[in-house]
Amino acid sequence: MKGIWLCWGAVFRVKLAEMMAYRSHFALSMLLLIAGDLAVPLVTLLVYSSGASFPGWSLYEALLVQAVFVLAKGIAFPFFFGMVGTTLSQVREGTFDLLLLKPRPVMLMSMLNGFDPDDFGRLLSGGVLFGYALSGIAAPGAGDWLRFMLLFLASISILFAMSLFLSGLLFRWVGSSRVFDIFDAVTSFGMYPGTIYSKTLSNMLTYVLPIGLIAFVPAAALLGREGWGALWALASAAGIVGVSMLYWNAMLKNYSSAGG
Repeated sequence: MKGIWLCWGAVFRVKLAEMMAYRSHFALSMLLLIAGDLAVPLVTLLVYSSGASFPGWSLYEALLVQAVFVLAKGIAFPFFFGMVGTTLSQVREGTFDLLLLKPRPVMLMSMLNGFDPDDFGRLLSGGVLFGYALSGIAAPGAGDWLRFMLLFLASISILFAMSLFLSGLLFRWVGSSRVFDIFDAVTSFGMYPGTIYSKTLSNMLTYVLPIGLIAFVPAAALLGREGWGALWALASAAGIVGVSMLYWNAMLKNYSSAGG
């Protein structure tokens, strides 16, 4: 475990040096990410300003769901979701072979290689939006915060599993350059309260494609709408992560290298 933290520290120092060399690029990237992440909450503000609303959800409650979603991405994208893009480019260029030679697990090296501090802009925008949403709702109790933190851990786990599924896919289908479009299209449902969908679709987004576990369920727990029974999501997330790791390693075995 100490070796893993040392690896993360070394990568962070290198990336920090790169950021300092291109400060304007880093600042512009952060601003663009923040603007992109706040686009949907802005639409939500416009919807409520026009007199419409999501049934059963106040403006601040709806924004809380979106804030949790952005916060989850703000942690997932810098630390491990970058492996999707780097796997795509490295497999195409034949440089993924170099990771196989490293004296560390390939999965870890793939995550380290995809580490991107620019994506911390999502964490900043999510934090600001989260604070704004909390200012308009009743103060959550200690139990609500505990349930939220546990379910937020499940949310991060779901995103980790998605990164493994998408990057594993690229070992065989390297032409699948639209994986991020697939991710955005599917997870966009998670930026809205699950109760606004039909019961069938809501159940599918919660139990089949666990998109609702990314933001809706944790936000509902913080609002006191979910009891301790919602912690079933932890077991579900653990199972999905386990399957995704098996899938990623199985797809790695099918990697035919640059000469294949």
